[in-house]
Amino acid sequence: MTGNKEDYLKTIYELGGHSKQVNNKSIVKALGISPPSVSEMLKKLLEEGYVEYSAYQGVKLTKLGIKEAMKIKKRHLLWEVFLLDYLGYSWDEVHEEAERLEHVTSEKLEKHLEKFLNYPEACPHGTPIIQSQVYSIDYRTLDCLMIGEKAVIRRILDEKEFLKYVDSLGLTIGSNITVLDIEPYNGRVIVKKDQGSISISLEAAKKIYVG
Repeated sequence: MTGNKEDYLKTIYELGGHSKQVNNKSIVKALGISPPSVSEMLKKLLEEGYVEYSAYQGVKLTKLGIKEAMKIKKRHLLWEVFLLDYLGYSWDEVHEEAERLEHVTSEKLEKHLEKFLNYPEACPHGTPIIQSQVYSIDYRTLDCLMIGEKAVIRRILDEKEFLKYVDSLGLTIGSNITVLDIEPYNGRVIVKKDQGSISISLEAAKKIYVG
């Protein structure tokens, strides 16, 4: 399988394509590729049995497609852990490097890498490393909390500039927070961490998962 096809399967998976239909527009936006190119690739994936198509709804991964997407995703996450823990990369740098490495990782190398890392449970951004099936974890986004609620940051959306922003706020995986205030009319979320308070935009709060 080509690296291009792997990128499509992983993207569809990340957009929820293991359990629901994903439309072409969402895939175009996620990959930054032209609509005709996306349509052409989806046609190939359909012919090869990796996706199924529903008119006006989009594509959904088949069992074969899910299996392949999970394999690619797991390799990506393992490399993120390795790059951060052993090569000194920052958490906003690991994604791009892992994107390259996931496509050249054999099954044998994957097994050795996972064993070397002592079977990590999550990547640096809190995404669970998939073992045998589609994961489902009951996390909420920070914007869903009520004033006075306490929570622990469990996952942060893996976007380079956003990770830099979160890092500048002093937030990380495992941070304990308490919601102090929520400004009205789509305002900011004010949280307490340690002895200080942090003001977070509503848009950012929607990308921070807590449990």
